[in-house]
Order: sequence, then structure tokens, then C-alpha cells
Amino acid sequence: MRTTKKGNYDWVIAIADYNKAAELDSSVAEAYNEKDDYAHAMTDCTKALTLDPNDGEAYCGRGYIYQKKGDYDRAAASFTKAIKLEPNDTEGYKGRGNVYYQKGEYDRAIADFDKALALDPNDSEAYCGRGSAYHKKGEYDRAIADYAQAIKFDPNGAEAYCGRGSAFDQKGDYDCAIVEFDKALSLDPNNAIAYSGRGSAYHKKGEHDRAIADYTQALALNPNDTTTYNGRGYVYHKKGAYDRAIADYTQAMKLNPNDATAYSNRGLAYHKKGDYDLAIADYTQALRIDPNYARAYDGRASVYNSKGNYDRAIVDLNESIRLDPTYIGTYNERGYAYNNKGKYDLAIADFTQAIALDPTFAVAYYNRGNVYNEKGKYDRAIADFTEVIRLNPNNATAYGGRGYAFDHKGKYDLAIADLNESIKLDPNDASMYYNRGFVYYQKGDYDRAVADYNKAVELEPTFAYTYGGGNYVHHKEG
Repeated sequence: MRTTKKGNYDWVIAIADYNKAAELDSSVAEAYNEKDDYAHAMTDCTKALTLDPNDGEAYCGRGYIYQKKGDYDRAAASFTKAIKLEPNDTEGYKGRGNVYYQKGEYDRAIADFDKALALDPNDSEAYCGRGSAYHKKGEYDRAIADYAQAIKFDPNGAEAYCGRGSAFDQKGDYDCAIVEFDKALSLDPNNAIAYSGRGSAYHKKGEHDRAIADYTQALALNPNDTTTYNGRGYVYHKKGAYDRAIADYTQAMKLNPNDATAYSNRGLAYHKKGDYDLAIADYTQALRIDPNYARAYDGRASVYNSKGNYDRAIVDLNESIRLDPTYIGTYNERGYAYNNKGKYDLAIADFTQAIALDPTFAVAYYNRGNVYNEKGKYDRAIADFTEVIRLNPNNATAYGGRGYAFDHKGKYDLAIADLNESIKLDPNDASMYYNRGFVYYQKGDYDRAVADYNKAVELEPTFAYTYGGGNYVHHKEG
């Protein structure tokens, strides 16, 4: 049986064994299939089965046609019939395995590819198919091993290199991923999947311009790929080019109006632009499409927090936690809402839960440290800010928070040392000059206090506290 590859899947060119059906002209059916003329192809396949109801190859052909049409249940049934008629032919198992893969039934897909490989241990397509199923299950090492076997038996197949590159990308090994996509492109310079995959790896490495270039090339080759529009849109988002990001997400929606990810991504871009109502509308639409989309609840809650509507934020975050109780960002966001409502103990509980899920999550330590400062528990605040600094020595605000705690404990020299470091890391933060000025004031060093208050005003003329602080210092000086 002759096969070809398009996208990620194999399908039959010769729909049936027309040697058994002499009345049919095989070239006609092949031409129909090449043109995606499923009606004519199916008609010819049915004629072949009428002439020979036990033609397993014809059932395989019909299975591939149903698969291409998206009728997966009928496709699986046709491949099952083919397997019953020709149990030693790998094509039926591979065909049904691909259908199960597309249905998201990855364990059943793996079982079929196992059977194909038992019949032919050198079948690169079966290794590639099984590797893809392991990939979807998050078993990246097993996927990589299968892709390696596929490459061993077919070193010129770009698909396996793309699959292995994507698995490396998911494991966070972006350099290895790029090497694999490079190899795929050397074999197939017009492989849109390879460009899109390499774009993803460059994006995660922070090489945004190279990512955009690859995503753009992928879209030139396949302008109907919603995943690539979403990918490029997210890179534009990272670069702060929110309007271009929104344009890409909008194009993804035009291609697939039920793309919940595109709505959620566009909602985030609108949020960053300060278009809160548009953001909420997009997150709400994402949730209409997928009511179990936990990250869309998180996104909408974040917008509600930005609008000061903390109660609605907490409702969304509660639902997100119900759907996914292991996501640290949700607890952090809910802790932020509780903190702003003055419910400090609930806020601390949420930040503590985020830390329990990921002890390296510096943001939760920082936020919890701020709440401890609000509660006057300065030793605990100092401990949390110290941990933030250990995890990220360049976090200017952590030094500021710890300096605030030292100040309130009367340890003015330690406070000034921390505020000096904060200002060194971020010399444009007016609040740090104000805080240091206040410490100098408490030490009786009024000249330095005035200098810091003046600098704060220079950086932020609307910073009202600074004017009050400066006036008080001048009053104390007489």
C-alpha cells in the first residue's frame, strides 16, 4: 500500500486494491484523493468493497477518507474492519492509532502502535505515531526515545525531528529543540511545523525577534494555523506590542471562532492596555467556549482586581482553584484580593499555599512579606524579603520591603543599607527615596532627608507624601 504524508498524519493514496476490481481505474481514485475530493474517493472505495467485501485495504482507504473528513468514529470502525480482515497488516493499526490520537484517546493510540511495531519493528511511522501519543501524555522521555527510533529507520523524515524538537521544547531544553527543528528544515525547507516549533523555542529563550521571524515564515507557508497566530501574538505581547498581539489573536479567532485560547490571550493584551471591559468580555467568551478553562477564570479575576472589584475576583479564583487546585498563580492572585480587602490572614494563607506548591516562587514570598508588614509582624516580613533576595538578588522592591521592616523595628542603619541597594537597582522609584528620607528624618539627618524628598518629587511630582515629609523636615529644622 502506497502512502504519503501531509501535516502530521499519513493517509492512503491508493484508496483500494483495484487489481481486485478490474472495472475501476485506480488513477481516477488517486486523483480524487489528491484533490481532497472525498465524495468521489468514497464512491470509488465503496465500489471496490461491493466487488470484494473482504478487501481490507479498501476498508483502510475508507478509514483514511473518514479521518480526513473528521468523522473519527466511522474512521475507527473502518480501520477495525480492516484489522479483522488483515490482522497482519500494520496499516490498519497505524490508521486506527492515528484516529485515536486525534480523538485524544492516547492510551488506545499507543496500544495500536504497539501492535503495529510487534508486526514490523522497523516501522518508522509507527514509532513516530506512538511518540506523538506519549508526547501528548506528557511522557516526553518516552516520546523522545520513539522519535529517535523513527529517525533511525527513516533518517530523512522531517516529522520525527519536529516531534523530538517539540518534546525537548516541552522539557525546557530549548537549545536541543532548535537543533532538531534546524535538522527538520534542512530536510524540508517548507515545513511550517518546524518553523512554528523553532519559533516557540526562540520565544521561550527570550529571543523574541527570531521567534517572530520563524512564526511569520510558518504563517507564510500555512496561513490557516491558529496555533502559530497565537504564538506570534504572545511574543508581540511580551515585547509590549499589544496592538499587534491583538491583531494576531483576532486572526486566530476568525480562523476558529471557538478558539478559547485566542480569546483568553486577547483578554490579557486588552488588560495590559488598560481596556478592562474589553478584557473581561474576551475572558467571558473564552469561558462560554470552555467552561472548564481555569486560566481564563484567573485572567478575568486579575482584571477584576485591577478594577478594585475584589469580591468578583475572589469568586472567579475560587472556581479556578476548584478546577485546578495545583496552580500557584491562582492562590497568589486570590491572596492579593484578600490583602486589598484587609483580610490579611486569608491573604497569608493563600500566599503560604502558593509557596507550599513551589518553594522557589519569589512573588509569593514578596507578597506575604508585604502583608506581614501591614500586620506589624516585621520579623516574619524580614524573613520573607530575605528569601526573595536569595532567590532574586536583583529584586529592588524586596530590598525596599525589608528596609521598611527594619525601619519599623528601629534598625535605621540596616534600613538605609537596604534602601540604598533598592535605589541602586532601580534609581527611578520615587517611593524608595521617600522611605529613605523618612529614615534619615528619624535619625535626625535632616539635610539628607530633604535631599531624598526632593528627589522623590523630581521623579514623581504627584507623590503627595513627599511634600508633606519635606515640609515636616523644614518645620523641625525651624
